[in-house]
Amino acid sequence: MKSEPLVSFGLPVYNAREEYLRQLLNSLLTQDLQEFEIVISDNASDNGTSEICQEYAGCDSRVRYHRNQENIGQINNFNKVLELSCGKYFRWIGADDWLESDYARRCVEVLEANEQFIGVSTYQDFTHEDGYIHYREYEGERLDSPMLHKRIWRLLWFWKTGEYGVIDTIYTIMRREVLLQTRKLQFLPSMDQVLAFKLVSLGRFTHIPACLAHRRWQPFHKISKEDLYQRYGGEHYKKLFDPLGLRRSAICWSIIREGSFSNCQKSLCLLAILSLTMTTLRKKIYSNFRSTASRVRRSIFKKNINSGLQTN
Repeated sequence: MKSEPLVSFGLPVYNAREEYLRQLLNSLLTQDLQEFEIVISDNASDNGTSEICQEYAGCDSRVRYHRNQENIGQINNFNKVLELSCGKYFRWIGADDWLESDYARRCVEVLEANEQFIGVSTYQDFTHEDGYIHYREYEGERLDSPMLHKRIWRLLWFWKTGEYGVIDTIYTIMRREVLLQTRKLQFLPSMDQVLAFKLVSLGRFTHIPACLAHRRWQPFHKISKEDLYQRYGGEHYKKLFDPLGLRRSAICWSIIREGSFSNCQKSLCLLAILSLTMTTLRKKIYSNFRSTASRVRRSIFKKNINSGLQTN
């Protein structure tokens, strides 16, 4: 009887670039930990993605390929690979990312030896379109505190300072049973941050201080309207916009309020959420003020130029 794998790599994919997809699959299949599976959910791709995935699945039984009959949207497809997986540990991965060969083994060794942690992160770098590689190490406090409010304060500090990519809890290996206790990814503003918040409320994350993961950087402002349509399903993507972060804060507070935490812990977490909300509002107000002032200056300058031309 075939035993269940230790690790499930969940790969939601749609119209992947061939060279990136092959690089990813090769990096997974050369892991020096053998007890893993690769669960692929193809979101009805119409390029060569299906053929590549079936090629790898035909060569290695650890690759499990599933194809959706129609595009079910990015969020549902992310959840699909989790539902199809059966490993003790789970890790989402993008079709254009790749891992070092010792990634799975080192992460599993840490989690097997430390049951108090629900997940383990590593350093990761980001490759930009022009070939520039962004990499930064952070040696400060992380999400390993046994005290709930300290983990929440630290997570929200990462959000406020823009250092979220340094400790992206979504792209880490986690205990699958804990991940299934959440509502997975939901159609909400900042859905990845909301899930990260829920996970941090459930337990502690540890860290391996080595760059074992590699990702490709795609600025959100370069994503076309057509891409958003495909990812989130028609006009529904507009529901994800939350420029002031108020809906995100309300959702995070509901997670704490409904949890079985002491009133003291809830109060401390509320203070952290309010601090995040005020920081977001201040930044938005300042940004709007600068934008308005710039438009006014341009308008005055244009009027002065036109007035001078008319005088001459």
